[in-house]
Amino acid sequence: MRHTNLKNKTVCFLFFIALSLQSCVVYQKAPVTLDEAVVPNRKILVVKTDNTKLKLIDIEKIDGNYYGYIKTKHKIEKRPLTESDLKTIRILDRTKTTIGNVVIVVGPLGIVFLVVAAIELSNWDTTDWGTLNL
Repeated sequence: MRHTNLKNKTVCFLFFIALSLQSCVVYQKAPVTLDEAVVPNRKILVVKTDNTKLKLIDIEKIDGNYYGYIKTKHKIEKRPLTESDLKTIRILDRTKTTIGNVVIVVGPLGIVFLVVAAIELSNWDTTDWGTLNL
């Protein structure tokens, strides 16, 4: 009974780890300009000249001024952006993000499956294969 309880806890722990690590975001390697970042409706990573990173939901251009939208705990903030303060701007790569999320979820679940299968096979009793209990 104790072995089964330990096995269940291990499987639940590994399953929890697999699910908690499933959010992966991959940005394009090539930086873009502010004008190019305005067009897509994707997440944007902005690195400022002081090396602070801003993860923006969207960038908008109003009257020649750029504004970035940042999601905070309770609301969405609108922050002004100036080209002189920005070091790099990278847009979310949806294809690589999807592939990364699938690998992060399926990989650990496959490992959990293999561990459970190994535990079950190690406890498998092969002594009564030829007997029929009628």
